[in-house]
Amino acid sequence: MVRRATERMWRLTAIVMCAAVPASFYVLGDLMDAFPGVLTIRSQEQGPQAGPRAVAEDWERVDPTEAADPVASSPAPLDPADLQARMDAKAELPVIAGNLAYSVVDSATGAVLAERSSGEALVPASTLKLLTAAAVLRTYTGDEVLVTRATVQDGVVTLVGGGDMTLTEDDLRDLAGQAAALATELGTSEVSLRLDDSHLVGGRNENWGSNGPEGGWVTPTASLALDEGWLDGEQYGPKSTDPAGDAAERFAALLGEAGLTVTGEITEAAAPDGAPAAEVASEPLSEIVRHTLLISDNTTAELLAHLVALADGVETTPAGAAAAVESEIRDLAAEAGLPETILDGLDLRDGSGLSRENRVPPALLAAVVAEASSGRTPVLEQILYDVPIAGLSGTLADRFDHGDTTEAAGIVRGKTGYLGGAATLAGVAVLPDGRTVGYSIVVHGFDGARADEARAAVDEVAVEMVQRD
Repeated sequence: MVRRATERMWRLTAIVMCAAVPASFYVLGDLMDAFPGVLTIRSQEQGPQAGPRAVAEDWERVDPTEAADPVASSPAPLDPADLQARMDAKAELPVIAGNLAYSVVDSATGAVLAERSSGEALVPASTLKLLTAAAVLRTYTGDEVLVTRATVQDGVVTLVGGGDMTLTEDDLRDLAGQAAALATELGTSEVSLRLDDSHLVGGRNENWGSNGPEGGWVTPTASLALDEGWLDGEQYGPKSTDPAGDAAERFAALLGEAGLTVTGEITEAAAPDGAPAAEVASEPLSEIVRHTLLISDNTTAELLAHLVALADGVETTPAGAAAAVESEIRDLAAEAGLPETILDGLDLRDGSGLSRENRVPPALLAAVVAEASSGRTPVLEQILYDVPIAGLSGTLADRFDHGDTTEAAGIVRGKTGYLGGAATLAGVAVLPDGRTVGYSIVVHGFDGARADEARAAVDEVAVEMVQRD
């Protein structure tokens, strides 16, 4: 934990220094992976299913003095008109056929450097998770943990969910052991089990359509779940339709293994006030946000949206969660001084991007990420080093691997998205002249059978931001 806290401190320091004096300190941000760049030093991960890496487990030692030499002189400023022309030219790719929208925003000044149909509200797919992450980081410090409790009173054990859908078998076994020890202290060896799942309303979001639990895309949100309700441990495998109930069933079995006799059926009831309790806690919310963005986890994204609703005092239904995230983004836009027109057409129906009814203008996504990398809104800076790195990590580990797109490896960071006829990418990049930009790219209207071609086309558009020729 000390190592993790130290790394986080250095990353934050690097970001702040880069924002204040870009020419002098960009190398530090690059080396610490707070910003993308040619000096990125993490090794490649194997696709989105790899999950988060252990902190600093594979860092190579690089001499900062040697690494700083290539940026000793300032390159010529990039001509926005040239960037615009090069990105627009990609609209002629056969799979795009003109259906291209994008926005590139200077993080330092907020100026739009290049754009095409950026005000058109389009399906964002999983790039919407960036907005959910921003909303969470605005409403929580990131240090909060989600606590699952077990109260023991009068021969009744009540399992109380606190929002943790990331509970592991070991977590539940630990909690069962604590509860059994507590029952023994109270002179009880035979108990009944109740479930208190009232912390979040949750449930299935009808706006997911065919992209719900039935297709293995997401678990309905609940106050607790074992392994996110992934029944076979796979990100896109079968999902529990009653994650809290399934977790309670497993908890009953673990209570038995811990020496208690559990009688009767599991019933739902509120936990008694003031009863003796055992508890286990999740990783901090900041780590759940990081995990969500790195592997594009739909289940935790929806959970995070519900937690935004909880913090904002909104009903914690799927509709309330989506509305809470949208409200936070509208407030962020106003506080950042973004033009009101940038919000035209914004309409969020979930927190993960699974709904085909979601609409987000690329101009808004680009502006939000630019704000996160500007140094003006410190609470959002975590997003910069949580999103995958081109060709190296998370959902971008197997991207930017053909032709000229390899030039973007280690330089472009982005949250990927794909849904039906929409392929998207939004994040942060560094231009050849050293400027940091937020960007959003959407290719839409293609046949779903050409998904791989569309994703490759998105990469070709993105690489134009970092081309050095």
